[in-house]
Amino acid sequence: MPLEAIAINSLDAPLIKKPARDNELAERLQALYDSDDAQPDGAEVLNIVAQGFKRGQYLYVGMFNDKPIAAVACFDDGQTDAKRLQYLTVHPENRKRAIDAKFIKLVYDAEVKKGVREFIPADADIHRIMSEYELLRVKD
Repeated sequence: MPLEAIAINSLDAPLIKKPARDNELAERLQALYDSDDAQPDGAEVLNIVAQGFKRGQYLYVGMFNDKPIAAVACFDDGQTDAKRLQYLTVHPENRKRAIDAKFIKLVYDAEVKKGVREFIPADADIHRIMSEYELLRVKD
């Protein structure tokens, strides 16, 4: 099964087909962020994301073989039509394999289909990927 980028607006979204326990998605996402030294503590990120959900924001989750292997927050900056991408993480076994770039491209494509024309990468890794692949603005 190929990598999918799925937008969620709740940490109890039914992404895992047969969860072994309640809150499995949230636990896996927290562990994913905890394993990434470039990101804040997993509980902190999920708290920020959960606050964003209340304002209509999304978390894109990269699913592969029924497991979350990547995540990035997609926030509306509230001032322009641009979307701010922040808190990109990829499972440790998938780092250095260009999964991050493929995942950002999937998120970009999904948001462009919704009408987004400009993106603001909020960290260096996302900025590098989006600049390299010319994904900061949709070409008219």
